[in-house]
Amino acid sequence: MGVDKVLVYAESSEGKVTTATLELLTKAREIAATVEAVYAGTDDAAAVAAQVGEYGATKLHVIDAGGALPGHAAAAGIAELVNATSPDVVLFAQTYDGRDAIARLSVKLDRPVITNGSSLSADGGVTVGVAIFGGVTLVDTSPSAAPALVAIRPKSFAAESSGGGAAEVVAAGAGDPGRATEAKVLE
Repeated sequence: MGVDKVLVYAESSEGKVTTATLELLTKAREIAATVEAVYAGTDDAAAVAAQVGEYGATKLHVIDAGGALPGHAAAAGIAELVNATSPDVVLFAQTYDGRDAIARLSVKLDRPVITNGSSLSADGGVTVGVAIFGGVTLVDTSPSAAPALVAIRPKSFAAESSGGGAAEVVAAGAGDPGRATEAKVLE
């Protein structure tokens, strides 16, 4: 194993964890001793825990978004988790919700992000492969300090079940998202 702990931002739609999340869990399992997921959606947490557990997460930290856009609450809650648990890497899918949450988390933690990743390894440190110049050039980049905030493009890895049981559901604090949670999803 390359790193001790990885947190994966879990996303779901209509009761199913997204394929991009399952891909990230599969890769996290490969590079880390401990894999945990963080969820701030509206779907049933127990159903999400069963799915992320099957793909290697041992815990599912559930943040109550309170009907607000998930990125606002997620960033505040993940910031608290990062300060409490000191993960080496926090992974996000390069999706609308993932980009929203990672950007807000970057501000809260005053940490840079690595986006548009297509590969990930942890041999002696975290290394993220990124396409630049319209995909003409591939580069490897490594964050200078933990936690690395990394957004990975969907379909970068194959999602493979580990056969694990449901992840332990843990209520996570929502932190202080400020006035940002006043924006509500109406439809």
